[in-house]
Amino acid sequence: MGHSHGHAHGHAHGHHHHHAFGGDGAIGWAVAVNLALTAAQIFGGLIADSTALIADGVHNLSDALALVLAFGARRLARRAATPDFSFGWGRAEIVAAFVNYLALIAVSVWLAIEAFGRLADPPQVAGGLVMALAGFALIVDLATAALVFRLSKDSVNIRAAFLHNLADAGVSVAVILGGALIWAFGWNLADPILTLAISVVILWHIALEIGPVFRMLMLAAPQGSDPSRVIAALRDLPGVDDAHHLHLWQIDERRSAASVHLVVATGDFAEITLRAKDVLRRDFDVGHATIEIEKPDACADDAVTARDQAS
Repeated sequence: MGHSHGHAHGHAHGHHHHHAFGGDGAIGWAVAVNLALTAAQIFGGLIADSTALIADGVHNLSDALALVLAFGARRLARRAATPDFSFGWGRAEIVAAFVNYLALIAVSVWLAIEAFGRLADPPQVAGGLVMALAGFALIVDLATAALVFRLSKDSVNIRAAFLHNLADAGVSVAVILGGALIWAFGWNLADPILTLAISVVILWHIALEIGPVFRMLMLAAPQGSDPSRVIAALRDLPGVDDAHHLHLWQIDERRSAASVHLVVATGDFAEITLRAKDVLRRDFDVGHATIEIEKPDACADDAVTARDQAS
């Protein structure tokens, strides 16, 4: 899939996305295969009377949807900024990843409830059919994971889809083992127990991954950044008496932004602004900074607030 197609599609969407076409093609295939698999598994699960197999099928459906979501968000994220959407569409990926995790939580909880219902009275399950279909699913999951792995390194929402697939492969392995137990020993409890185990694994994964996504949505400071250090560094700049009203947030996975007020009694305002932006970019990786310079005791925000309170 190299970069050979770069020049052919380069004019279509900027030079820095020349790998994107290959990525999109991979995702398209992954979606198609996962949808075919879902149909086979749910149908097979109904015939074999196995919740674990239906669960695996539903999980594969959520997988396909996750990829569709990831794919759509990737396309959206490439859209140029407009006066209306001044930060561009980079955050579409964060929203997609968040929706994705919420959907997975719902699926996992639903699976667990189903499984609890069947623990008391496990039905007869056709183990052979279960093993065959889960084996097919395992191959598809690993193939999909391989297709999206290359892209998962640089995008939180493709990573969510990739995790889906790994969870899926695990699910399929478990279902194959369950089918083997049922087929060899007639141990029908294997089916609901597996279903429960699958839910727990998925929920545990999400617990690890949802935090950073939630922070971005809440406009929290970028993970690992220290706002007090940023303020201290700005206060240390020559000519700067004080720094306050600092806001740090992430526009998307790759871009951080800041806005801050600097108190400057004397000196070249433009020069100080430039220096402050340099410090933010170099030491704190903030590429998008808005800096307001004000005279001592003349903070515009405070004055407006005071005026509002007086009236």
